Amino acid sequence: TPYYPQTTYDRKHVARDMFVALTYFKNLVPMMDKFVYNDGRKKNLMSLNGTISVMIGDKTYNIPVCLWIEENYPQTAPICYVKPTR
Repeated sequence: TPYYPQTTYDRKHVARDMFVALTYFKNLVPMMDKFVYNDGRKKNLMSLNGTISVMIGDKTYNIPVCLWIEENYPQTAPICYVKPTR
């Protein structure tokens, strides 16, 4: 079994910002999961997964996203991905 080092966060700052995000974007869910960097390193990181509603004209589109929060947040911005669906 591979070893994944424990991740430490500025808990109060992260908790506050996640609470704000979850207040505005009700379809996001906080999770802990293994993030794999481009160079193959793996790290346990917090993330917000789900959809963000975007209005374009008179239509609403639910965009699936994953926002990874690195342990030195807020000094580094979240790593953001749009998760394509069929």
